[in-house]
Amino acid sequence: MVNEQIPLDSRIVIVGAGTFGLSTGLELLRKGYKTVTLVDPYPPPSPLSAGNDVNKIVQSTVDNKFLSELALEALQLWRNDPIYRDAFHETGIIYAATNEKIHDIQDRRKRLEKLGIEHSALDGSQDFAKVIPSLTGSRFRNWVGFHQKKNCGWAFARLALEFAANEIRKLGGQFEIANVEELVFNQDTVIGVRTTTGQVIKGDKVVICAGAKSDQILDFENQLLAKCFTVVHIELLPCEVESLKNLPVVLNLDQGFFFEPDKKNHLKICNEFPGYINFSEDSTISKPVYLDKIPQEAEKQIRIFLKETFPNLSARPFAVTKICWCTDTSDRNFLIGTHPKHKNLILGTGDSGQGFKYMPVIGKYIASVVSNGPESLPPDIERFWRWRPESTTNRDVYDLQNRYGGSNQVKNLLDIKHWSSSKNNSSDAAKF
Repeated sequence: MVNEQIPLDSRIVIVGAGTFGLSTGLELLRKGYKTVTLVDPYPPPSPLSAGNDVNKIVQSTVDNKFLSELALEALQLWRNDPIYRDAFHETGIIYAATNEKIHDIQDRRKRLEKLGIEHSALDGSQDFAKVIPSLTGSRFRNWVGFHQKKNCGWAFARLALEFAANEIRKLGGQFEIANVEELVFNQDTVIGVRTTTGQVIKGDKVVICAGAKSDQILDFENQLLAKCFTVVHIELLPCEVESLKNLPVVLNLDQGFFFEPDKKNHLKICNEFPGYINFSEDSTISKPVYLDKIPQEAEKQIRIFLKETFPNLSARPFAVTKICWCTDTSDRNFLIGTHPKHKNLILGTGDSGQGFKYMPVIGKYIASVVSNGPESLPPDIERFWRWRPESTTNRDVYDLQNRYGGSNQVKNLLDIKHWSSSKNNSSDAAKF
């Protein structure tokens, strides 16, 4: 039974103004709620948000049927919602794999065929060279995949965050620049949040959308695991940029991915691997640390990927190096619903490294839980996203979670001894 909608004058506090937080705040204001406050240590777009990036992949088919249906729902909003559509670039995606992920390529093709979405199979270096002629000298050794021209591409992620934040302000939403230290309780009921300065922000409903920092605010009973991935940019010459204009996203599920250059003439590249966690000896949770450098082993992997795709760039210095944090659930489904013990507490987290593509639609579901309870969600969605600590009994934090690449290992950042940054990697670039 769906609960009666809470009053439109209810005070709603959202912890975190990243992808999930902004999407939720916007949807609540669109539903007519008048007192919506988003709390984040930084003004939007927050540098802590994984969504604060030049580009993110927008797919219409992913690892399972349920998320693929959600991706198609989001796709319509990327195309049509006035807040998001100018950030979306429907360039298509070239999917590939070389090792463990070949079965994923096959599964995705079957899903596209069932949906009637046009795509063309690619097998071997010649096929890939034909569809990406601008990548002169590329090898594409042992690549198998397909080219999907429509219903996918990329979004200018930072711009989407800015668009959503601006609309929130126009609709009367408030941003409180503060670092939330803890929840405030009246017995078992959450009545607000307390910041590190001691300020209490009261709310009739409190929503945790704090991404990788979520389990520093609440005990999630091992359901969340903060994990980071590596990102670099290479600065291109104007003539190089022109040849790559409207380039499809190239996504090798075993090796890495890249996008067409941005307005700063930067080419963004990410390597595929199972990720890094950050556990200290006395910590029970993985704590995000935000760095403008990457492990040297990641640089090596990226440069090997570049030799396959952009051999002329494989030794060029990086203009940007950074790590990007997400928070994984054990099954990589989101954690969206109410808390079983704490009244008026709503959870909107667990992006699992794949949340941004759903930004236009994810807030609709979190806002529905805020206004009408988890029973307002479709049964299948509620089942996938509910509070589920029983699924994390004896959780192995080094589980690959269907991510591959590099050494095929999850590693602890504290064990990494050698690092590379955009400031010091130029002398080492040629040796990889």
